[in-house]
Amino acid sequence: MRRPAAIFLILLALACHRKPSIPPDVVARVGDRMITLGDFKRYLDRNAGTDLSQIGPEVASAMLDQYLEEVILSEYAATHGIEVPAETIATAVRRDPGSTVMEKRDEMRRQKLIGQLASEVAEPSDAVVRQYYDQHPAEFKSGEEVHVRQILVHDEKLANDIVARLRKGERFEDLSSQYSLAPNAKRGGDIGYVSRGELPKMFEDVIFGLKPGAISDVIGTDSTYHVFRVDDRRAPGQIDFQTAAPVVRQHLREDAIRERMAEFVEKSRRDIPVNVLTRRLPFRYSGTLTKSENE
Repeated sequence: MRRPAAIFLILLALACHRKPSIPPDVVARVGDRMITLGDFKRYLDRNAGTDLSQIGPEVASAMLDQYLEEVILSEYAATHGIEVPAETIATAVRRDPGSTVMEKRDEMRRQKLIGQLASEVAEPSDAVVRQYYDQHPAEFKSGEEVHVRQILVHDEKLANDIVARLRKGERFEDLSSQYSLAPNAKRGGDIGYVSRGELPKMFEDVIFGLKPGAISDVIGTDSTYHVFRVDDRRAPGQIDFQTAAPVVRQHLREDAIRERMAEFVEKSRRDIPVNVLTRRLPFRYSGTLTKSENE
């Protein structure tokens, strides 16, 4: 009688130490956290506006890597003391009814982590900004620009009448304020300086053919009619350092933040084990994360 009892106890002990089974819908593990196929599909829908069935294996693999890296950063933030109060998360979910508590928690953890990282990145010095400007002259060449104003209406007869009145000497700014439906109507229709490629080609071809002070003919689209006036032209040239410096400074700082983030992603990958359960995916995984083909 003792032997069967002893065997039973041994089997019971083995069962207690057996690795817990993984639910069938789990396709990846980030530390102790399990990611389901449904989680990934929600991510695709919310962030790319697409369904898994509509993209190929290469794109699906890249998107899965992106999603899991976001989860890794969230888990890394939590293990390093970055948390978001439950009330703050609940408020965010109420403002975005399509989201879940976990999605908002992950997103807000990452935002907090990125904010901390950004605050640690120093502004580039004036010397560094100047050096970048001097070493990349091609980036600061400007094409021809025109300073242009616009009047937009929905009636062709009214548009033709406006052109006639402008050519008789009425002020463009006054007629814009009175008739134009564009958002800049009250500013005299002022669009500002534009270069080629910034406006639809049908407008661009007309505008860049006008001399300063000239009024365009009516340009019609499917539902709108446009009248333009060119106020000034700038010849192609080099953007001066004073104008370029703020843009260069922002560009260099953003690059430094991205580099810092890349370092954190690599560090978090080393600290938090990640496994993609490739046999459970409905596509051939070709991403860069650790694969676990036997689960």
